[in-house]
Amino acid sequence: MPLRTVTDAHIWTGDPHGPWAKHMTLADGRVESLGNISRDGETLHLPGAFILPGLIDSHAHLLMGGLFMQRLDLSGAKSRDDFDRLIALHAAQLAPDRWIEAFGWDEQHWDGTRPDLSWLRAAGDRPAIAWRCDQHVVLVNGRVLELLGLVERCDDIPGGTVVRDERGAATGLLLEQAAWKVLGPRIPPPTLAMRHHALREACAHFLSVGVTRVGAMEYLDDIENVFLPARADGSLTLRIAATVLDRERPLPFARADALHGDDFLRIIGFKSFADGTLGSSTASMLDRYSDAPASTTLSGQGVGSLMEHALEGTLTDWMREVLAAGYSPSVHAIGDRALEEVLRAATACDTQLRTRFEHAQTVHPDSVARFRGRLVSMQPFHKATDAPLARTRLGTHRTNRLFQFRSYLTHGARLAFGSDWPIACADPLEGMRVAITGEALDGCVYGANQNLTAYEAITAYTSGAAECLGHCNGAGHLNAGSPADFVALDRNPLACNWMDESPQVLLTVVNGIVRYDATGNHIVTTATA
Repeated sequence: MPLRTVTDAHIWTGDPHGPWAKHMTLADGRVESLGNISRDGETLHLPGAFILPGLIDSHAHLLMGGLFMQRLDLSGAKSRDDFDRLIALHAAQLAPDRWIEAFGWDEQHWDGTRPDLSWLRAAGDRPAIAWRCDQHVVLVNGRVLELLGLVERCDDIPGGTVVRDERGAATGLLLEQAAWKVLGPRIPPPTLAMRHHALREACAHFLSVGVTRVGAMEYLDDIENVFLPARADGSLTLRIAATVLDRERPLPFARADALHGDDFLRIIGFKSFADGTLGSSTASMLDRYSDAPASTTLSGQGVGSLMEHALEGTLTDWMREVLAAGYSPSVHAIGDRALEEVLRAATACDTQLRTRFEHAQTVHPDSVARFRGRLVSMQPFHKATDAPLARTRLGTHRTNRLFQFRSYLTHGARLAFGSDWPIACADPLEGMRVAITGEALDGCVYGANQNLTAYEAITAYTSGAAECLGHCNGAGHLNAGSPADFVALDRNPLACNWMDESPQVLLTVVNGIVRYDATGNHIVTTATA
């Protein structure tokens, strides 16, 4: 049942002219007033809790994440033995005709050795694939190489690499477009029932970490066949601002227009990839990777790979088409060269500054000022994983290009935060911790001069993310008329010591309805006249 009143809490509104309130009334899924108490309807008492506007994830892969929750997670593999053991255990639980689908391995967890197809020997003769944690490299076994016709033929494709050993034989590693376009169409697709279940699981996961709205990167088929029915039957418990992943031209604008979006589901843009990732050495760099061999890297030339429209020289044309259709262009760009390509295209055709620069992890210092007024959508938890790796990949002489949170804000960029889940942790409080402290997973602090204040980090996950996703009808604040979406925390996120006491989510409310309660002790009572 929808709430009518929230009382006895410390309510942070996000409005600098009236930042705090003690009570809040709700009506019809929106905030009615601050500071008042209604005498009728359901009342939620939250003594001592700190309430923020519902947290917003500006960039996640919702359905992919839900599906990955049903697959083998290799992120805990700390050695070759761990990898083998997990594959063997999973294989023993599957029907003989099922593929092994795993994800999450990271060579940083062992000695840095990239796995090869022998690491999947426990799969036997069944097809087996294992995605690296960044989803830009996949390891396949010999059976899959046979299915793809890559045992004898190992030709690369534009923007992709079939990794070979010194004898020219395929090692089992496929990078970027070789993984997506060669392997992708051959993987057995999940059933519609599996996709519906995955969406429900993904929504529940985000609600548990205080997220009420997600900028979801999804394929149009899934939006039509999974998200739309979920909206209709009420199982879509998050608000979704979707960006379409379909990238082949002509772009399906008519199908997107037919969605008829509302506050719970709307399509806001289309996406392209300009490059790969730092961990895969496929992020497109202005200068060579510091750890590249004298002649080449796994990605081919030692400077990473441009992809898709950026590689074809059609990025400006694609961006112009998306803008003319009334949508926001969203472009994955991690390397400094890729970011330059996207900035050049946006400067040429996007006078309204609607392009979303996704990731923007590595930027040349001379380019930062050119982002004034532009939407920079970053995922701070990537710093926790990529900053230690950057010492090897980029060298210490380029650390002034990595995760420039403070520099972007100083130069007037519009900063939004998200997670890139399931590539990285979905928890925005963990993302805030990294942005505020600079502490990576190895326990070291990187780029402390780029750390944000708690206020700035929270803003990037609330009003900043809302602006990135098209303002979302008042989202990102708690004031009269804004959506009745909020999260209750156990301590003050503006005053706690983020190095050792990150806040915890107590309760998440969407559209005035409690969707997650961590304790079960928050009693809703019905007031009487």
